[in-house]
Amino acid sequence: GMALLFSTDVTAPARCARELAGKLAGLRVRMGIHSGLVQRQTDISGNENVTGEGINTAQRIMDFADEGFILLTPQHAGWLQQFDEWRPHVKPLGEGITKHGERLAVFSLCGDGFGRPGLPSKIAANSEAVAKKRICLLYKRAAQPDGDLLTELERHLEGLGYEVFVDRHLKIGVDWARAIEEKIRSADAVVALVSDASLGSEMLEYELETAQDAFLKNGKPSVLPVRIGSDRQLDGAIGAIVNPLQFTVWAGAGDTQRVLTSIVSALTEPLKPKVEARQLEPVGGAVSPDSPFYVARDSDPECLQAIRSRESIILIKGPRQVGKTSLLGRGVKLATENGSRVAITDFQKLSAAQLSSEEAFYKLLAATLARQLKFKYDFGDEWLDVFGSNMNMDNFIRALLEDAETPFVWFMDEVDRLFGAPFASDFFGLVRSWHNSRATEPRGPWSRFTVVIGYATEAHLFIQDLNQSPFNVGRQFLLHSFTLEQTASLNELYGSPITSQSQVVELHALIAGQPFVTRRALDALSRGGLDFDGLMASATRDDGPFGDHLKRILISVSQMPEVLGAMRASLNNLDISDSEGFHRLLAAGIVEQTANSKITFASELYRRYIGAHVH
Repeated sequence: GMALLFSTDVTAPARCARELAGKLAGLRVRMGIHSGLVQRQTDISGNENVTGEGINTAQRIMDFADEGFILLTPQHAGWLQQFDEWRPHVKPLGEGITKHGERLAVFSLCGDGFGRPGLPSKIAANSEAVAKKRICLLYKRAAQPDGDLLTELERHLEGLGYEVFVDRHLKIGVDWARAIEEKIRSADAVVALVSDASLGSEMLEYELETAQDAFLKNGKPSVLPVRIGSDRQLDGAIGAIVNPLQFTVWAGAGDTQRVLTSIVSALTEPLKPKVEARQLEPVGGAVSPDSPFYVARDSDPECLQAIRSRESIILIKGPRQVGKTSLLGRGVKLATENGSRVAITDFQKLSAAQLSSEEAFYKLLAATLARQLKFKYDFGDEWLDVFGSNMNMDNFIRALLEDAETPFVWFMDEVDRLFGAPFASDFFGLVRSWHNSRATEPRGPWSRFTVVIGYATEAHLFIQDLNQSPFNVGRQFLLHSFTLEQTASLNELYGSPITSQSQVVELHALIAGQPFVTRRALDALSRGGLDFDGLMASATRDDGPFGDHLKRILISVSQMPEVLGAMRASLNNLDISDSEGFHRLLAAGIVEQTANSKITFASELYRRYIGAHVH
């Protein structure tokens, strides 16, 4: 066997599996696919290898397969179901139990010439346990489209081995009434189809009240509402029962597969109960180093170790709102706790006038550093015109370092503001010279000096001489959006307002882990103004939870005519790599460039919103 890793395209594993199934026809082959975390490392033989949850879970899901099957975890199934090409080929199979007793929802990938229909033997062996789960389907008789969805649910759940009860199979009478109450109270779960047509149904109201009473007394059945046509708050007795519950929304035939998957996930995945959330913080801006909502990423420990080791130049790069300033804040905290002298310069705070004059800029930098560090410097006697701005700044930094043996860490944030300044190359050349001075002046003070730079735009676009650039000698840390696992971790920090893994997958598929948008989503859910389906339904609306963020992005795009024209031509194949605004969009985090140089939107959310407004 072997493990194949794909790092840039979420559909690549499925495409590879489909192709392998055709090429290896006649061989006994089984496959398992998962989307998860992997880590590169050197193994005991000195070879590069990979390890981690991503590979372990893929193997566990493969272990449920017989030859010919291509099995998927809920995480990867959730990804594929976002694509029209793949959605019809993803089939929920039920639940499997690993050798460690862990329960995993299992999906199959099958179609013409790849995969296998039906149940693998290990899943079929578990169907006896599944069959013991009794499901009641509640609905209003003679209501449409309720009846059509009911038929799909019944057929689907019975096909997975569940014991399904629908009251249309009983003759109305006294025995009918008793049987319904008995079936509801003995069920493991009830799935209630709630539409505008059913709101006035006294029978549905009675059935839901019975299920609620049984749950309060015995802890079951769980109530899984399917809201048909709308996610609005409901009035009356039915609304009082359904509104507080997690629910899924069905708005048409295109939602059927998603609803079926959601119901099966709720039946097979143990839902995490909501826990008391921490006191919420405002969303936006840097996250405090002490915030309980800070999510550490793979680059965090390496970056902090570089600061701890007093490396010369440390570069933190990433698009807007991805967490650069938050990581800088953690670096400031660490350097301060380690006894270093620390100064912070946020170039975003400088005015256009302060960036127009080289002399004014350097004097301002030196004066603010002197004030932050309480360092007395005689600018009248030491800052002399004959030396010029660069030499004066160099003399100032040398004097600052020689004033104390304590290491000095200078944190520079939003340095992109300098890239367009006429003196940018000279300034960054000066920073590079401080790095070089560690080698040319081994007895000088430069080993005590660390510069940490946060930026988003490609520096080489503005700095002509790369030999005079600090951006190709420092340790660079690239910040990316949250992974699926990091999104799930942040959800737990918020008190698990999203209670199932399949919903975490669905949210991540929409927003691609963009840190600000992820926090905004979890904040909205935690404050109780929206449930999950309401959040997803309103995600691209101007008055939705992401409205202000999306409108800012639309303004950014609208200000670039050449980019706007390319987007009008095709939202699915962005030909903008040669446009003037391309790197601005990259820095803003609106688009991203894949390993094969293809330009795509950074998230499905952005693609949908811009697509709805670009005509």
